Amino acid sequence: LKYPAAAIAPAQGVVVRQKAGNWQLAMAWSSLAVILVPGLLRLGRMQVLAFPGTFFLKDGYASMGQGHTIIAMMALWLVLVALGAVMTFVLRPLLVGKIDPTLSQQERQRRQERMVGAARWMTIVMRADLLVAVTIAVLGVSLRYGGLL
Repeated sequence: LKYPAAAIAPAQGVVVRQKAGNWQLAMAWSSLAVILVPGLLRLGRMQVLAFPGTFFLKDGYASMGQGHTIIAMMALWLVLVALGAVMTFVLRPLLVGKIDPTLSQQERQRRQERMVGAARWMTIVMRADLLVAVTIAVLGVSLRYGGLL
């Protein structure tokens, strides 16, 4: 499978991927906020939020099926934040860094191997991120029918 970026010269491809990565990064973190804020507003409108409470839910509500589902959704949202942090602060710096031509051949090869490894891990983390996001969406839809948990 060929990606459109494969048609771009390597030097320009790095710039294009970096710019696209910057855009994706901003969108990903913005999306996490867009998920959180309306969710909390909705729970407030339903009058089930409690500070302190069981995961910020009223104790009676937290013990119901919908409450369990909301707690699971909150926990999975935290997983999304953790995955985003790994992508942003661990993997992405390895991928966008340049290989210094003054390094020895052995050092350049190690750097390239780290970049390839980071790219593999980025693929794994992105798939996990997608799986978690889809699970949250399914749990959200299930709330209309009493929740899944």
